[in-house]
Amino acid sequence: MDATSAFWMRVQALEENLDSLDYTILSAMSDTDKVTAVTRIRRLANRMSASAAVVTDAAYRANATEHTTGTPLGDFLAVAEGRTPSQGIGVVKRASKLAQNPKVKDAALSGDVSPDHATAIGEELGKLPQGQLSPEQVDRAAGLFLDRAATTPPGQLKRATQKILEEVAPEAAPSPHDEAARIAAQRNRAVKDRRLVWGSDGEGSTWFSGQLPDLEAQQLIGTLQAFGEKGRRAERDEAEALRSQRAEGRITDSQYLAARLELESREARSTAQRMADALIDMVGLLGSLDKVPSAGGQTPRLVVTLNYDRLHDALAGKIVAGVVNGATGEIPVDAGSLRRMCCDAGILPVVLGGESQVMDMGQERRLVTGAIRRALEVRDKHCIHPGCTVSANLCQAHHIIPWWDEGPTSLENLVLLCRHHHTLVEPDRYHSRDQWRIVVDPDTRIPRMLPPERLKKHLPQSAADPVVGGTITVSMGESSAQPVLVA
Repeated sequence: MDATSAFWMRVQALEENLDSLDYTILSAMSDTDKVTAVTRIRRLANRMSASAAVVTDAAYRANATEHTTGTPLGDFLAVAEGRTPSQGIGVVKRASKLAQNPKVKDAALSGDVSPDHATAIGEELGKLPQGQLSPEQVDRAAGLFLDRAATTPPGQLKRATQKILEEVAPEAAPSPHDEAARIAAQRNRAVKDRRLVWGSDGEGSTWFSGQLPDLEAQQLIGTLQAFGEKGRRAERDEAEALRSQRAEGRITDSQYLAARLELESREARSTAQRMADALIDMVGLLGSLDKVPSAGGQTPRLVVTLNYDRLHDALAGKIVAGVVNGATGEIPVDAGSLRRMCCDAGILPVVLGGESQVMDMGQERRLVTGAIRRALEVRDKHCIHPGCTVSANLCQAHHIIPWWDEGPTSLENLVLLCRHHHTLVEPDRYHSRDQWRIVVDPDTRIPRMLPPERLKKHLPQSAADPVVGGTITVSMGESSAQPVLVA
């Protein structure tokens, strides 16, 4: 049997063996066997990925697809595998890096290193001054990279390139002066290439894209991670506070479990979602501290343009709320978002003429004054949701009875809520949704939140206890103007 026939016979055997694997047996395996299966199958998967890369690189070097199909390999993969042309080219480039050095290629094929490690090593070997190194020195450098791969993530291998070059070919390594000049030039290029752009995706989201020099990027990343970690700490503190409040009898079992269920939804956020929330919190904190510089004589603000009657009807949920004129164009605003914007906002009256020309613009009037805000922070100290420890300076002032429903902007009708929990108390259009409610203790006048009745079906029977009476419950009905005493 010739080598080509043997190759195809073994490929067919691989396919047949994969077809014959019985995955239903996994449910009957012990945990130890499952871990062993994960380790072995993933190692096989890495070896198969390395094999695919080696075959891909061989086809690329031979221009095989151009000869047989008249199509470059990157485009061929795009058509054959449903990729974009750029993705197809990326597959080819990564395969070339993995297969560039024989020692690295063999390590990937045998499963000693992952395809990602082998690709990263191939990329770093390509950065070495090839004309100044002998084949033996390149081979030794490959061995040193492979040694480091056992304990170093692929993306961090580049940190070892300079030391490895100094070890295998000190005469070829740049002098300290040359290295300083290289770093300075790299910094200059990074500063020149900095950019940040954004646009609307047309589906209610704004996309961002860009790059920053490493130093500035680390400052931004560090700040976002700090906000993200603060969120994690807040979740841990909230869980501990809920346990303490239940143990001390300040909340019932049903209130504890309802708040814990709601907390779990935030704990399940992905890292990417946490970083997005961190950016929003960072911008919100800057605004609340009046640290945002003015542009054109005024600080940045969201402006919703509509007449007073439409504003009232929009806040009541009777009509589509309106649009915000943002950096990406006109952004539709739903009633719930507009209510939250108006809870602690500035209202700027504008008189429009027949063709919507601005005829007159009045003075901005803040709904929540500085004095009321300070009193709120002293009273509530943080978000009033059970267990939530988000600090007062990161919270929004919420009208219990909406100001658009004749609710007064007074301390007795205001509470502090964090950005997340603020969304839980906004009424629906018809005020019929069973949801979290704000109540005020008749003796202490301290507000607190009660969970929806519909949560009880998700709670154990022993925990679905009745709410203790004697509190003032705020009705969110259209005719509500005063709190209603519940006996």
